[in-house]
Amino acid sequence: MITIYKKKPSKNGMELVTLNDIYFNKYTVEMLDDKAADIIDKIDDSKMLSKYTISSRFNGTVLNIDKLSTGYKTVLNIMYNPDKIFDICECGDNALDVIYALPLGNVYCSYPFISFEMDKVNVCDKHGTRVIDSYEALKEWWTDEN
Repeated sequence: MITIYKKKPSKNGMELVTLNDIYFNKYTVEMLDDKAADIIDKIDDSKMLSKYTISSRFNGTVLNIDKLSTGYKTVLNIMYNPDKIFDICECGDNALDVIYALPLGNVYCSYPFISFEMDKVNVCDKHGTRVIDSYEALKEWWTDEN
């Protein structure tokens, strides 16, 4: 399950990535495999043709993989880099639903950004890490000043 940070982490030694497009294009694209193809198909019904190309769902046009949306890139960054924390503020609802279903990963957002499809997540704050298993409890945690 994912771990959510509502304040920029500074003490745990994990890098916070806020420029998901750049990080994906520079690092994550080299790691892509069949897991990426499944996610790309699930989120947008596009097909991954190779590590660097996709077939658009709209008309089958072959596009460079750097044309994926920031949401796609963020999902893939989280999947392939579990040792980093990724800002999710630019993600759409379709990517957000996938992020909240990931078995592992670290995300940051300073305001409540919650998938209605959430099951349970880890939250990390100054009190440590704990599990939250409801939308309402997660929203309350996010809006709490502590």
